[in-house]
Amino acid sequence: MAEDQSIEAIEQKALAALRAKLGIRARSLPKAMKRAGRRLPKDAHRAGDQMIAALAQTTHPKLSRMVDMGAVARASTILHMHLDKIDPKERRKDWWLSLAGSLAFNLLGVIALVIVLLAWRGLL
Repeated sequence: MAEDQSIEAIEQKALAALRAKLGIRARSLPKAMKRAGRRLPKDAHRAGDQMIAALAQTTHPKLSRMVDMGAVARASTILHMHLDKIDPKERRKDWWLSLAGSLAFNLLGVIALVIVLLAWRGLL
């Protein structure tokens, strides 16, 4: 039973980190990792998948004894190493700058099309 509590504690810690760093609101680790998508690298996803497999094994009485807690702890460490590198404020700033850049580009494109249209119609 102590293993179940520690695995669930690891899951809750990972969920809290995903919520804090990526803004992912999910009630379970499988859903959270699916929602993380491309925002996490492959090795972080592999670590999450390993933790998810261990969580699935703990629900079965005989398989719960076969869970390698060392591997789960290493997977948790790998996932948290990647999440610790993420700065939520920087992500928000980058998102706003990307939005502003794409809007400016689109606006310049529309202005260029209007000027070309006016020149073509002979109004300029």
